[in-house]
Amino acid sequence: MQDVPAAVCRRGLSFSDFLDPRRPAVIDDEHCVRLNHEAWFFEDTESRDRFLAEPLRWCGLLTDPVTKRRFRPCESSVSVEHAGVRYWFEMACDAEVFKADPEMYRLFRWVMEPEAGSAPGTR
Repeated sequence: MQDVPAAVCRRGLSFSDFLDPRRPAVIDDEHCVRLNHEAWFFEDTESRDRFLAEPLRWCGLLTDPVTKRRFRPCESSVSVEHAGVRYWFEMACDAEVFKADPEMYRLFRWVMEPEAGSAPGTR
């Protein structure tokens, strides 16, 4: 998976702290939280830790990495951690498919910007 903070910086994007939009977020790994294929940025580690203490309260819709369907995870949703990212699933059977070959579902071939020498729109 492409480094999200680096891709955001290359594009010159900026964001507000997810929990307090009056404050600017810091765009780096320490202030970024990834769940499934989504990312959130925070102004400080306190905001990040508050989000991480109750991610289901804050995250809203996520994309199931296996089915690519958007859903709202709940307390009974199955989750799996892989490569430092927590992945939530719409159904338990999706988690089992993911666990059998997690690298296939990490979007490792998808990039936010074309790689050098690749045609736009390719993965």
